[in-house]
Amino acid sequence: MRSVAARRSPGDGARAPLACGAGTPSPVRSRAKLGTVLRRLVLVALVGCSLPAGDYFGRVPDRADIDPGHVTWCNQGEPDHLDPALASSAASSPLVATLFDGLTTYGRDGLPVPGLATHWEVAGDLRTFTFHLRRDARWSNGRPVTAYDVAHSALRVAHPLTGSPNADALAPIKGATAYLTRRVYVLRRAIAPYRAGEVVERVGDAAVDVSARTGARPLALRDLGAAPNAAYAVVPPGAPVTLMMTTGGRATLPSPDGAAWAYVFWQRDLEGVAGWVPARELDGEPDGDQVLQVRRAAARDTPSAALAPDASTDRPVVTVHARDVMHSTDAIGIAVPDPYTIAFETADPTPYFVAVAASRGLRATPIEAWSRWPRHWDRPEHIVTSGPFHLAAWQERDRVELVRSATYWDRGAVGVDRFTAFSMDDQAASTNAYFTGACDATAANTIPSSYLPALSGEQRGGRAYKDYDVSPFLGVYFLWIQTEKLPNRHLRRALSLAIDRTAVPRFLHGGEIPTAQLTPGAPIARLSDAELAACGVTRETPGVALMMEAGLCDVPPPGRDHDVAAARREIALARAEGGVPDHPIEYRYNAGSEGHKQIAEYLQAAWARIGVPVELVAQDWN
Repeated sequence: MRSVAARRSPGDGARAPLACGAGTPSPVRSRAKLGTVLRRLVLVALVGCSLPAGDYFGRVPDRADIDPGHVTWCNQGEPDHLDPALASSAASSPLVATLFDGLTTYGRDGLPVPGLATHWEVAGDLRTFTFHLRRDARWSNGRPVTAYDVAHSALRVAHPLTGSPNADALAPIKGATAYLTRRVYVLRRAIAPYRAGEVVERVGDAAVDVSARTGARPLALRDLGAAPNAAYAVVPPGAPVTLMMTTGGRATLPSPDGAAWAYVFWQRDLEGVAGWVPARELDGEPDGDQVLQVRRAAARDTPSAALAPDASTDRPVVTVHARDVMHSTDAIGIAVPDPYTIAFETADPTPYFVAVAASRGLRATPIEAWSRWPRHWDRPEHIVTSGPFHLAAWQERDRVELVRSATYWDRGAVGVDRFTAFSMDDQAASTNAYFTGACDATAANTIPSSYLPALSGEQRGGRAYKDYDVSPFLGVYFLWIQTEKLPNRHLRRALSLAIDRTAVPRFLHGGEIPTAQLTPGAPIARLSDAELAACGVTRETPGVALMMEAGLCDVPPPGRDHDVAAARREIALARAEGGVPDHPIEYRYNAGSEGHKQIAEYLQAAWARIGVPVELVAQDWN
């Protein structure tokens, strides 16, 4: 559980434009006025101050001090990126969702609602999802938002050059993971027994770059169909570029003149640049003579292929040259039949894909901006947006300034003109800002845990503050262990077995559910009799379960829960194998968070009890 709040001004609704809920931060969107009451913005308490005696913990400004068109928000740190393909932090996600519209977005109940897509169809086998885009969506530069923009974003996320941390959102899509790992290609010519255009997969681990290209003459990188003199970058003759896609594919733009065009990336500097050129100008393939072995791709990785058992399909291995195959976007199960329709094929039934459509990995981004500044197009001077707000300023380690978009399709639902997000990763500083009225609200999960009892009313005779609320948060707190430094499995098992997870909610005070299971869910002890029957467990079964829908339940693997005796046995085995380091294990956690520090100190003590010393290192998030 996580505490959430929004402060009210006298006679006004809560003044907070962003929300974090159901495990995924999301902006106040489409049909909800930004002036309405939001109950998912976290309140933080002022460390070292006496508790206010009134109804509100935060200072309620006088009406004369209020600009009703401006909301200030204490974010939980510096955004890592505002590019949906690269943003991965909790500080970035709400801002990204406010700047860029999704095919779907999250409604107040945490379920997907229409965004760029007005409606969608789901095939009966839950493997094909077709979204129909609205005709009135516009980029901030005035250009219509089309299905090709959504496809370009997804293909960029899936491309290995991008290194996107959000590529996992595309994992259900046919061929996406194989494309990301450069395991699938499309044949450029017939090689018996395969036809030109068939999707094939690489056999073996040979690393061959099939996408390197050169031009005998300068390559004028430009927008699709533009004249050479409209180029914004020129690649010198012979300089290598990476072919990313071509016109006329399943999900790529059609040719503007009937001839093939190629979209290439040139690493001219740390920034790089991308653009379109006539495909005929790419007359050099530096690695074209390299040899690799391929076979017909598995049906689950082949768009439009029937999911017949691969054992019954003839898949002979053949030898080809790099010039015979292309790392093509046609190997991915994404199709754009017209500018306002996009379809996704998944390898397995994926009932949750409509919610995936709201993720960062499928947020449309403008190809013209990314092409010119691939690493910095999300800066105020370059960015092009499609959401309810537009980026006006980004002062690093200070604030992000947003203004209401003049081109957003549902701008009448946006109730404020300006939104300021302060980049505050220290809970004490954020607390002080909220308490004194400098912030109208704060980000989710930033409340100091030691103040939860006071805010909830436990220390005020049961009177909770009106700007304090608690809502469920779907997530799991787990530890990353560098297996290269701690390769011994007995040591890692001991570390898990030594942790009494039931103690954590007692010092965090947030109603957390202790579990050794990696997948979050509802405590089995709280399930109804019908849900227990569907899960095949009893009320005494420890752990959590996932109720997807009525009658459909999943009980995640139990994990290794608290057992000190077993932990000591595992440590003995680890020592016998030389698997326990002769120096303290280093445990790193985010600075500025009381909860992270408390958990770190608790783990340090728990592991010391089984003879494993730990050094704690606090680090800034970025």
